[in-house]
Formats: sequence, structure tokens, C-alpha cells
Amino acid sequence: MLIRGAEHITQVVKGEVLDAKLVFNASGAIAFSGKRQHRDEKADGISYEDDYKGNALAAMVRCHEIEVRYHRDFRDAQVASMVGHLLQHPALEQLSPARVTYQGRVVLEQPGWQANPASP
Repeated sequence: MLIRGAEHITQVVKGEVLDAKLVFNASGAIAFSGKRQHRDEKADGISYEDDYKGNALAAMVRCHEIEVRYHRDFRDAQVASMVGHLLQHPALEQLSPARVTYQGRVVLEQPGWQANPASP
């Protein structure tokens, strides 16, 4: 599984930045600065494109919260499964426990999750 840019997640978890972005699918994830666009970050087998043309999902990451944007090709259970699998990777496990939302619905809420008091 490809994981690139985990340092951006570390910055979020440490409170050095408020958020980061993530592009991911079952092949892996790319984390990057919240100042960049999802469609500009690509890796072999991972591509988020406008108008649902890519094979990956886009997400915003905050401390212990992952907000996944809608993609017509992915259902709630798929999103929960993929994110759950990603959070088991040593480079991303720092986000556990995480609350994962997809289209505003909670699709994964790991034991021990609590809202980040610094979040708006």
C-alpha cells in the first residue's frame, strides 16, 4: 500500500496546522497541505479528478476527524472499509481513533473518539 505525505498528517495531529488534505483509494493514500487542490495530487493508481472521473476519493483531515467528499462510485461501506484499512497503516495510525464522515454521515467512528476541542 502506498502512503505518501504522512508528515502532513503528523503536523495536524501535533496541532502545527489545522488541517490537511487526502486523496485515497484501496491502493493507498496521498496526504498533502490544505493549500493544494485534491485534483493536483496523483500517484500510481491513485487519482482524484473533477466530475467523478478519477478512481480515488478526496478528504479533509483534522485532528481525529476525516471528512470524505462524495464520489458517485463509492458507497458508505466502501469508504468506511478503505479508511479503516488506511488507519491501520503505521504512517496513518496516528489519526486513530478517528471519526469518518461521508456526505455528512458518520461511516466510521472508532472506539475512544472524541471531538477535538480546538475544532470549530
